[in-house]
Formats: sequence, structure tokens, C-alpha cells
Amino acid sequence: MSDSIRECGSCSACCTVIGVHEIDKGMYETCEHVCEAGCGIYAERPGSCQTFECQWLRGALEVDGAIDIEMRPDACGVMFDYQPETAFGEVYTAWEVEPGASASGHARSIIKGLEERFLVMIVTRGPDGEKGLCERRFVGPPHLVTQAADVMWGRPAEQRPSARASLTRAASSSHERLRPHHPPERSPRRPPPHRA
Repeated sequence: MSDSIRECGSCSACCTVIGVHEIDKGMYETCEHVCEAGCGIYAERPGSCQTFECQWLRGALEVDGAIDIEMRPDACGVMFDYQPETAFGEVYTAWEVEPGASASGHARSIIKGLEERFLVMIVTRGPDGEKGLCERRFVGPPHLVTQAADVMWGRPAEQRPSARASLTRAASSSHERLRPHHPPERSPRRPPPHRA
């Protein structure tokens, strides 16, 4: 059952920016099934496509108390996704549909509002627009940015140039989620030997 309160209309941003593992489509690759009418295999589309709804489609993300057609991903240049339960609490993903769109206009206003309280992962097309590659960076409360960077890239803070640094990575799966971080188990600390 869909929670949508809007219709996609002519927007097909999700058909380009997110990967779909069921049909071996990488991030920032236009789906081979996109056509003038939308999705050419809509009735038989993959499960991850059936369940995905961007935040605009769901009726979320206001700017000055209003949500209108200007906030649709194809219009504002950024598609927002929401993950309610991660190791970092609620996380928003801002997928740039148009290069640089996350740094201006309504999209920037939304990101600024979100980053005050939540971790936001900004995903952009990879270097030189190469298909299947993307860059990710985090904004938000500093402690969450640091934790997320540690989990995503598995590098201790002292080995990273910055917690906000972006990293080019190949993406192979659809709707890649931040997974809970489970630190390696440590043996219990033994008390120092007792000396009489």
C-alpha cells in the first residue's frame, strides 16, 4: 500500500539517480525502461522500485510551510529519501539530480533545516559524470557526521582528512542504506593484578 499523497507526473529522477540491483542498474545511470510515459515496465517493475517513494511524493519536506511543484525532484534538482531507523537515528539522503543543486535554492534551504537535527548524506554524481560512480558526504550534528564517516569508510578519524570529506565510491546496489554499526567485541578489561 502506498503512502503517497502526490503523483510523480513527469518526474523520473529516481529512475536515474538510485541503483536497482534487480536489473543491474547502477547509481546515476538512466534506467533502460524509462520512456515518455514514465516506466515502460511499471506493472512488473522490480520490488525496490515498487516500494521506493521520495519525500516529495510522500508529502514531506516543507520550505516556509509550503510544499509545491517547485520541490519535486526534477524541479528543485534534489531527490530526498528518509531512513527512520539507523545507528544514527533518523537519516535523510539528498540525491543530486542536477549537479550542484544541493548547494542552492529550495534544496539548500531544506538541507540546512535538516542538518540542524539530523544526519544528511548528500549524494552527487561521480567525477566527470561517470556512470555508476557517486560521491557521498555527510552534514549534520558533528558527532553524527564523524560516526557516519567512520562506519561508511571504516577509517579512524585521525586517518581522514575531514569528517565532511567526500569519497568517490563505486555503487552496486539499490537504495543503499546506512547499516547499524556494531563495533568489534572487546575482551573484558582485566583488573591489574592485586599485590599484597
